[in-house]
Amino acid sequence: MDTCIFHSVNSGLFFWQAGTGLLVDGIHDGREQGFSPMPDFLQRQLDARTGLFAHTSGVLFTHLHRDHFQREGLLHLMRSPVSPAVYGPELPEHRARIQPVSANTRRIWMGAGEILAQTTLHDGTVFRNDPHQSFLITLGRERFLTAGDGALTGRDAAEFLRAEGGPVDGAFVNLYQLASEDGQEFLRTLAPTRIFLIHLPFREDDAYHNRSLARQVARSLPPDLPPAEILPHMAWIDGRAAQWEAREKGGAEDDLSGIAQS
Repeated sequence: MDTCIFHSVNSGLFFWQAGTGLLVDGIHDGREQGFSPMPDFLQRQLDARTGLFAHTSGVLFTHLHRDHFQREGLLHLMRSPVSPAVYGPELPEHRARIQPVSANTRRIWMGAGEILAQTTLHDGTVFRNDPHQSFLITLGRERFLTAGDGALTGRDAAEFLRAEGGPVDGAFVNLYQLASEDGQEFLRTLAPTRIFLIHLPFREDDAYHNRSLARQVARSLPPDLPPAEILPHMAWIDGRAAQWEAREKGGAEDDLSGIAQS
């Protein structure tokens, strides 16, 4: 992959390619839901607008539950002298170029990135009325799906492909999306080259044993789907860090590669 991708914790992802950095669900709380708050290391970077946050062109949220979203952190970032583009369902303010595609789909531009935002139901009956969107992110020639807590179906995948055809290089999903028949049909239809299992807490916050469940789900995935890769926390995928990190490695605040908490 040409895109460098950093996974923090829960559903936090940072995509970097050719001068554009997109952060998805990366400013959050979460311990009260059995997930993890934003790591102190990244919180300090956010406060000072250094490291990853010095290279963020756009910030996206799939929805506003606290394990994906922290209002105070976002407001701090938006008060920066050079504020990134911002988008998420039900946010009071969007700072991005947005174009309607259909009743359920919006096209968004952030830096050199293009995002297809599609309305998807939140998983779980109690959350079905909570606004939620899944994103198909295009950077250069690569596409990545990040689905938050969406209750995914094959119809959702077909709608994505009608609006944005072409191969999908990676899909980032949670264990319930990966375990359900509807979620597996979504993945068959979308046909990503790689499947990444995310939305897991740090070990010390894993009150509901999601990490163990994730390993079971990954082992039992049908053979017609690519194997599910459970991503380590606070690490770049395949060890491929953004080039700015190497230049800034002299300052510990800016070095993401040496922080690994799984």
